[in-house]
Amino acid sequence: MSSQENDGGGAAVPRWLAIVSVIVLAAGLATLGVFGWRYSEARAAQEVASEREAVSDVATQVIINAFSFDHRNVDQSLQQLADASTGDFLVEQEQWAGDVRTRVVEQKAVTTATVSHTAVESLDRDAGDAAVLVVFTAHSEREGQDDITGRQAMRVDLTRVDGAWKADAVNQVGVTVPVGSSSRSVQNLEVPGADQGEQGSTAAPAPTTPAGR
Repeated sequence: MSSQENDGGGAAVPRWLAIVSVIVLAAGLATLGVFGWRYSEARAAQEVASEREAVSDVATQVIINAFSFDHRNVDQSLQQLADASTGDFLVEQEQWAGDVRTRVVEQKAVTTATVSHTAVESLDRDAGDAAVLVVFTAHSEREGQDDITGRQAMRVDLTRVDGAWKADAVNQVGVTVPVGSSSRSVQNLEVPGADQGEQGSTAAPAPTTPAGR
């Protein structure tokens, strides 16, 4: 039997070449499938990483907005915070924004928050929910009073609204730690449950807003 095939007029094609061509084509398709799967996996991982970076950036900005106020443009600061908020957190702001404005202006306060660390605690891209832990230092300067600096951590809960991440809750994690000269106030704290059973307390050192309560 001939090892060549004739298509009825053209040159004969060796049977072995036809078989090899099929094998090469099949191998090529398999390789393409493997690379396609790896590409999809890598792209998915990159998208998750980008989303984690996005929620971290939003949480950082929310904390800066919530704990940075200047008596010369306090309304602008309050509006920036409102624009980055939604749900219960936005409703809360409507309740205490007036008080914050009054206190900041009366004290001629300038409070600045600086974020040092963030950590994405949870992220559900399908549900559009995320939670980010933010560690920051807030420094407050008020006319006629000593400067106060404190370091604390907040958990920022985020939800996706019309494609944008917004804060729907901000809650303090742990306690506020005074920094620098203001750390002397720690010496005046009482031990919880001591003597009369009353707990010692200290005001949040830098924030002029109850946003993190």
